[in-house]
Amino acid sequence: MVIHADYPYPVRRMFLDGGPQLAYIEVGKGPETLLFVHGITSYLPVWSRNIDILQKYYRCIALDLPGHGLSEMADFEYSQVFYQQVLEKFVEKLGLSSFILVGHSMGGQISIHLALQRPELVQHLVLVAPAGFETFSEAEKFMLEQFMAAGVLAGSQYLRSLLNLKNYFYDLSENEYTKLGEFSRDFYSLRDNPFLPQVLARSTQGMLQAPVFAQLKGLKMPVLVLFGKNDQLIPNRLLHPGKTEDIAQAGAAQIPQAQLKLYDQCGHFLQYERAARFNIDLYKFLNPRVFGE
Repeated sequence: MVIHADYPYPVRRMFLDGGPQLAYIEVGKGPETLLFVHGITSYLPVWSRNIDILQKYYRCIALDLPGHGLSEMADFEYSQVFYQQVLEKFVEKLGLSSFILVGHSMGGQISIHLALQRPELVQHLVLVAPAGFETFSEAEKFMLEQFMAAGVLAGSQYLRSLLNLKNYFYDLSENEYTKLGEFSRDFYSLRDNPFLPQVLARSTQGMLQAPVFAQLKGLKMPVLVLFGKNDQLIPNRLLHPGKTEDIAQAGAAQIPQAQLKLYDQCGHFLQYERAARFNIDLYKFLNPRVFGE
C-alpha cells in the first residue's frame, strides 16, 4: 500500500493478467460490498464524501480506471468493452461474487454494460448522472467523434475547457475549486500524461459507439438513478439544449425497477456537492424496510 496526498485512504495496487495496473482503495467491513466507478477525467477520491460515511455499514471499494488517477496510463483502447472487461477482471481477482455497483457519468454507462452482461454479479445498481441516457443521431455521433479525435483534441483549447471544474459543479466554494484544481494540474496535463488526448477521445468515442438506452429495459435488478437538475454536461448543450430532468426521466422510465431522484441546485457531481443527501438516499434505497418503504 502507498499513501498519496490527494487520496483519503491507503492506495492498493492490482496487476491484472494481460491488462493494466490498477490503483484502488478498500475500507469498511459490512456484509455487503459497494463498488464505486468514477467517470471520465475523474478519479476515486471523488467518492470520499460518500465512503467516509458508508464504510460504517458496507465494505467500500473504489478504483481508478485505466488512464485516470494513479492507475496505469498507456495507449489502451479505452472503449466501453475495454473498461467493462477491466472491471470484470478486477472483481474476479478480488473474489467478489456479488456487489452493489455505483457508477458516475461514464462510469454509469460502464456499469450498465456490466450489469447487462453479468447480472448475477450486480445486486443493486446506482447510476449517478450516468452517460448513456442521452441519445445521439448518427450524424451527431460522427460530428462528436471527429471533434474528439485525439490529434484535434490535443491541439485545441477544448482540452482545457474539458478540465474546467466549473463545468462540472454548480455550487462549490472557491477554496474547494482551488483544491480540486490542484489535482487537475497534477493528473490531467499533457506534461504528466501524454496519453490524455487518447483517454478523452477514445473514451468519448467508446460511449457513442456502445449506446445503452435501447437496452435499459434489460436491467432486472433494482436501480437508483440520481441527477442534479443543473447538470451542465447532460444533455450536451451544443446539440440538445434541453433539460437534464427530461433526459433523466426518459432513461429511468425504461428501467423496470428504477427509482429516480433529482437534486435542485446541483451539478454533474451530485455525490460530491450534495454528499449528505446522496448518502441518505443510497442507504434508504438499499434498506427500504428500515424506513418503511
